[in-house]
Amino acid sequence: MASRLTGTRSVLGVSPTEPDCFRTINDAIAAARPGDVISVWPGVYQESVVIDREVTLSAAGEVRVEAAGAPVLQLTAEHAEVCGIAFAHRGGEAAVDVVAGSLRMDECALRADSEVAIVVRGGSDLRATDCEVRNPGGAGVLAFDGARADLTTCTLTDIGGTAVVARTGGAPALVDCVVTDARGAVLVADRGRATVGNCRVERIGGTAIVAEERGELVATGTTLSEVDGAAVLCADGSRLVLRDCRVERVAAQAVVVVGDGAAELERVTVDGAAGHALHVVDTATADLVECVITKAGHDSVVAAGTATVRLSGCAITSGAGAGVLAEGQADVRVSATRVVGARDTGMVARGAARLTVDGGEVRECATGVAWHDKAGGGITGCVVKDNRGDDIAMMTSEHVPVERPDTAPEPTPRPPEDTPDREGLDALLAELAGLVGLDGVKREVETLVRLHQMAERRAAAGLPSPPLSRHLVFAGSPGTGKTTVARLYGRILAALGVLRTGQLVEVARADLVASVIGGTALKTTERFQEALGGVLFIDEAYTLASGGTGPDFGREAIDTLVKLMEDHRDDVVVIVAGYTNDMRSFLAANPGLSSRFSRTIEFTDYSSAELVTIVEGLCRDHHYRLEFETRSALHAYFTDLPRDAAFGNGRTARKVFEEMIGRQAYRLADEDPVSEVSLTRLLPQDLGPLPGAAVGAGAGRVDAERVEQLLGTLRGLVGLDEVKTEVAAMVDLLASARRRQAAGLPVPSLGRHLIFAGPPGTGKTTVARLYGSLLAAMGVLAQGQVTEVSRADLVGEYVGHTARRTTEAFDRARGGVLFIDEAYTLSSGAGSGHDFGREAIDTLVKLMEDHRDEVVVIAAGYEREMAGFLAANPGLSSRFSHRVRFADYTPDELVTIVDQHASSAGYECTGATVAALRAHFVAAPRGDSFGNGRYARQVLDEAVTRHARRTRSLVAPTMDDLCVLLPADIPPPYSSASQARAAGSAAAPGIQPMSENVASKAPSV
Repeated sequence: MASRLTGTRSVLGVSPTEPDCFRTINDAIAAARPGDVISVWPGVYQESVVIDREVTLSAAGEVRVEAAGAPVLQLTAEHAEVCGIAFAHRGGEAAVDVVAGSLRMDECALRADSEVAIVVRGGSDLRATDCEVRNPGGAGVLAFDGARADLTTCTLTDIGGTAVVARTGGAPALVDCVVTDARGAVLVADRGRATVGNCRVERIGGTAIVAEERGELVATGTTLSEVDGAAVLCADGSRLVLRDCRVERVAAQAVVVVGDGAAELERVTVDGAAGHALHVVDTATADLVECVITKAGHDSVVAAGTATVRLSGCAITSGAGAGVLAEGQADVRVSATRVVGARDTGMVARGAARLTVDGGEVRECATGVAWHDKAGGGITGCVVKDNRGDDIAMMTSEHVPVERPDTAPEPTPRPPEDTPDREGLDALLAELAGLVGLDGVKREVETLVRLHQMAERRAAAGLPSPPLSRHLVFAGSPGTGKTTVARLYGRILAALGVLRTGQLVEVARADLVASVIGGTALKTTERFQEALGGVLFIDEAYTLASGGTGPDFGREAIDTLVKLMEDHRDDVVVIVAGYTNDMRSFLAANPGLSSRFSRTIEFTDYSSAELVTIVEGLCRDHHYRLEFETRSALHAYFTDLPRDAAFGNGRTARKVFEEMIGRQAYRLADEDPVSEVSLTRLLPQDLGPLPGAAVGAGAGRVDAERVEQLLGTLRGLVGLDEVKTEVAAMVDLLASARRRQAAGLPVPSLGRHLIFAGPPGTGKTTVARLYGSLLAAMGVLAQGQVTEVSRADLVGEYVGHTARRTTEAFDRARGGVLFIDEAYTLSSGAGSGHDFGREAIDTLVKLMEDHRDEVVVIAAGYEREMAGFLAANPGLSSRFSHRVRFADYTPDELVTIVDQHASSAGYECTGATVAALRAHFVAAPRGDSFGNGRYARQVLDEAVTRHARRTRSLVAPTMDDLCVLLPADIPPPYSSASQARAAGSAAAPGIQPMSENVASKAPSV
């Protein structure tokens, strides 16, 4: 093999085709001595490179290394260098794994579709310069257990998770880097440390920079822009330092400090944040020195809870809210700071907060400086002038020392309390009475109204008010009008003068719970503040108390809500809604909940007559009418309708109405002309059959011609006799069920979810696509598209992330097929730490039940391993009641596959060549990794390469010379899977080797 001595170092060559070279990089590493240079010639190398000795890998042209599953590059040696190589990886936990030692990467590119692109483990070190990292399926660089990762002039883009993560003492450093199009930019947690210098961070889908769990992050000279979440979050005892940075075009807050985090901002510019420029809550602290804040979409600087904020030499201009706001028991000290052009008050303190102002200037604001409630503090040496309202306003019972400028007017008095709107109240109560059904609910709301009116009368008579709990539990099934009543209740309280505005802010778990520690308190506080003066309506509130294992962010939201409800008990009404039994567990989640929600209003299911009344109301609103016999048929329909978990009460009534007008449109489509009376009449035949979950929720019409065409395509596939029989039987069962349904007969329960069990390369993905198309053609599925996922697409980076990723993948498959390749990997992660694979399985089981008519799930993998997958959750085996077995291809079937692919590529096989192919496949070893159809394509790729080599010396080749493959072109049987992969990578010039993924989708398979 090539080995050229240069001093004490040897240069070893690697090439897929050149003589006297190693065929694989791993072979060259195995032959190298410490200090050797391995020169990799141009080509594609399909192997997982393991560097176990001190060597340098250097590309001698365009070099691409590809691998799946195992890392494409792994370092276990003390030191190694890699220069100019492009790496590609999919599946598995890490694309590049620095297990030990120091790895230097220069001018490399990594395209991953893995959980993490680069992992740097404890005691190891990565130094990357001029590299590019892409990983749409997961995180970028992870350094943990004290590992270091120095990135210089690198680009991290198209990152599905966080670009750089430091945990358990990991210490990454970014200098002159670009982070773009990522879910997050930098995360430091659990004592992780990170430095960011002169970097550009833009187009971030969530929070850009996060420091939590006593992490530490220092950023200098860095720009953050186009961030969909908060730009910077500091939480849980972490320390954050920003110097000479710029934050612009942020969709939420620019800088958030929560928990007992500490932030230091020096010469930081924040421009155009949609939320607060700085939001400091809980016991956190923040120091701002010579910072510039412009055009905040809300209050510019906010301190709440018991936070401490100090501003020195700062400038705040053109904010949409207040310039500086202190509330709760926060302590804000402002010196030599200028606030100009705030739409609201320049500086204001509320609650029991302290605001101390020393020097500076406040002008051109709605009000200059103000103290409310029991706020304290004082103002000295500050120029307050040219404000649209009062320069200094004191509406507080506390003494606030003020050095009043000569131009300051007298303080304005406290505004009068809200007064009841009697006329509006009567109209709202009439609107409540006009709702269908809900008799018990109406009585409860009217009782609450009378209690509030009685409290008003007692107050007027000088008597104490009776104890009133305004917060409510709305318990009952979905679609029973809970949101409608909540909206009316808020307006009723506003008409009574109990609430200032009465608006309804509707939220669910996703609106309150964040995916990072500390973020939940922030999101919950934001939505709560939106509801001040009105009603906060939390739908399916019980989901906040069902977070499972690990950090329970739902319970964090509950704890935050309890505190906020106490702090703002006179300015908001909270209504929590959900199923009756589930709401009991919600109230037990926090000792303070049951005392705050002392009144429960029960929303019962609508009766059949009430559902008919709802449909009649929809008909009136849209100018339709029900005939007498239609009304009777509708009542019978609702009486017989199963009231299971899918029953939606009022939503079901609306759905039935929409289906009826759709059937009416179909019935009248061929009539010409159509009378106006016919256009408005709904007849009994417009009412469809009762839903049959066993048949599906597709379009309902069967395209018989398309079904037969797809079955013909299935029958035309090479081999797969057992598969064809099973799929055809499933199609027959579904067709029979649809015919029975049309005849009004009971429909048998049919499990449509399938297990595809068998070795790789046997056409599982191709058959899945055909099956999805067949179900769509039969009207069982709406679209029939196939969404292909693997473990990396479903399993997240932290607790709670997996459920979200799995749900997102499931949602993409709505109306079609979710195909989970190598599904057994979800059940094989029961090692140390949290088993996120099993979390994905548990989420899938629930989604398959909740949306059983919308999605067909096909789980694929080796037969033996799939048994372990089915055992991972008790609900899996009952949902996957059909197993389709894919057998290995026979030698004759593999010959047919090669012959078909050769013909499509413009090659011909002689009879002798076919015999040579058969001999090759008969002799080929068949282990667990045998690739079947993929192996056949690799053989064809090698045969084409050998043909090109054989004919390259011909001066005037004939057409036969160029097209006919001879027995000499057929390679000998490969002795191992790695040899087969190496052969498949050595395609002739102009012939692109087919990847395993592409091979699995070939038409003949």
